[in-house]
Amino acid sequence: MQESKRFRITKRRLLPLILIAIAVALIFVMALLKPVPPESTAKEKAWPVQTVTLDAQSRSPQLRLLGRIETPYQSTLSASVTANVEALPRLEGQTVERDDVLIELDDTEVKLLVAQREADVAELESQLKQEQNQFASDKRLLAREKELVAIAQSGLDRENKLQASKLSSQSRTDQASQSLQAAEISMVNRELAVANHDSRRQSLQAKLARAEALLEQSRLDLERTEIRAPFAGVIVSIQVSPGERVRPGEVLATLYSTRDLEVRAQIPMQQAGFVAQSLNKSEPVTAQAKLGQTTLNLTLNRLSGQVNAGAGGIDGLFRFEGEAPAAALNRTLDLTLNLPSQPGLFAVPVSALYDEHTLYRVTDGRLESVEVQLAGDRFEKGRQQLLVRSDALKTGDPILTTQLPNAISGLKVERMGSADSTEQAQ
Repeated sequence: MQESKRFRITKRRLLPLILIAIAVALIFVMALLKPVPPESTAKEKAWPVQTVTLDAQSRSPQLRLLGRIETPYQSTLSASVTANVEALPRLEGQTVERDDVLIELDDTEVKLLVAQREADVAELESQLKQEQNQFASDKRLLAREKELVAIAQSGLDRENKLQASKLSSQSRTDQASQSLQAAEISMVNRELAVANHDSRRQSLQAKLARAEALLEQSRLDLERTEIRAPFAGVIVSIQVSPGERVRPGEVLATLYSTRDLEVRAQIPMQQAGFVAQSLNKSEPVTAQAKLGQTTLNLTLNRLSGQVNAGAGGIDGLFRFEGEAPAAALNRTLDLTLNLPSQPGLFAVPVSALYDEHTLYRVTDGRLESVEVQLAGDRFEKGRQQLLVRSDALKTGDPILTTQLPNAISGLKVERMGSADSTEQAQ
């Protein structure tokens, strides 16, 4: 009885173990019967890339500059007389031609002054004419008075002889002497009048010249009651209104010339030396600017005579080729400056440069790093290109333009197209 019971207990304990053993055996058999896949050899991946074909040429590096339109001809017009503002034929922002009237002043007071100056001149001219007539008369009378002196002298001599002969009285002799003295005094006064003629004439001429100068000044003041444009340009501001009374020196208007516009832009010091050398050799330094949809051509006229404190370059002053555009003063423009041309430069997209000095040439489907020297930038059809030089590169070399995060010499690549053809398609 006990043995039977012990057998049942042993049977219950062994049954799970038997089931586990059977399951393990089945799994082992299935693993043995599973088909084994054929072994495959790992294939190296080829990265799809785009390239550009190099072409060595003489190229001009370019700089992007920020310019501002200005002019050396900007005038501030002020009043020359004291007068009331009568009218404003032109207003701020209007375009004017040379000698156009900008402001009209009341000329009543100035006309009165002109009339007074004209009267002064007429009076002095009359006095000068009187002096000429008096001089002519004095010369004629002087000859007569000399004759009278001679007659008086003869009379006195005759009376003296008669008195010596006791034929005449002393009183007649004294009377003849007085007549001689009176004639001599009159003659001396006439001689003095004739002698002083030149000084009186010069004095009157000086007064007349002063009066004529004052008259000319008053006539100029009369002309200046019309404030005119000194050149063709645009009115920046009108600082008076009709009815205001202005005084000499008071600012009335400001305008600038539209025919002498310049663009001021700062050229970095690194390139300023090359630009200055070109100017000294009379070689043109050109630039382009966009104004709306219009491309403007400019030529560097000169460099500024000073470098502002804290500035990283020197200001260049550019003149427009042909007619200056209708642009407001102080407007900013984006300039593209063409630096002197350099031989043997390659133009590549920005994406072709790695680590600021490395390009990758594609040789037999693999990358090859090449050290290059960066010469500058160039902007073609709105796209930036890098200009580089290297003795290890030549015309026709394909250069990687796709940015690969794992670019390294020896990396296998597959050329999918050319960056040149892609740009042409765009």
